[in-house]
Amino acid sequence: MEWVAVAQQLDRDLLAIEMIKSGLATQENNIRSIPLFDRNTGKPISKIDFKELGAAGMIINQVSAEALIALVANSIETFSIRLERHMGVKWEPFTKPCNNIEYAERARQFRALNNIFKHQEGYIESANSRSAKFLVENGYFKDETYLKHLGAEDIISNFELAIYEVFAHMYDICYQLANLQNSETSKSGTELIESLKERVVYEIIQPNLTPSAS
Repeated sequence: MEWVAVAQQLDRDLLAIEMIKSGLATQENNIRSIPLFDRNTGKPISKIDFKELGAAGMIINQVSAEALIALVANSIETFSIRLERHMGVKWEPFTKPCNNIEYAERARQFRALNNIFKHQEGYIESANSRSAKFLVENGYFKDETYLKHLGAEDIISNFELAIYEVFAHMYDICYQLANLQNSETSKSGTELIESLKERVVYEIIQPNLTPSAS
């Protein structure tokens, strides 16, 4: 049952990512919901306030992308460590990949992007980085692209789905090693997202505070 320890860590990491993603989205929505007109006078807000709102919205979108990419990359590294510790199997997206399992490329993409943010300050320069070279040669970006000027969907299209594809790949590595019939990579799109959310996200039921009729 060593595979359970590995799968439980994936559950924990994916839940943590969902919680942080939700918090970041709430903050971005709060910023973007600030009215552009004074509620009392009906006049437009000042140009300075308008620019500050625009800048704040842009910054949180960019920071959110970087933070979530780092969290996914950390989950990939943790999975690799626990896979070897609990199941005696070495796996790494680039050096020891499982290309026979769907979405293997997604794990490499997130790992490479995190390396660019971590070691190159978000600047893709293929001559000086293996991760940058991978991203350029595989058509993800043009050389000399600065990622910190881009939002989440500009860095990875269908950003949320991409995150879930990485986790589906790791779950299925675990399942195959345990000789289980479960398969997350048989799903795609919304079905894949909902399947894994049902697995890891706890349903919180708000109590009904309305007094019942006597």
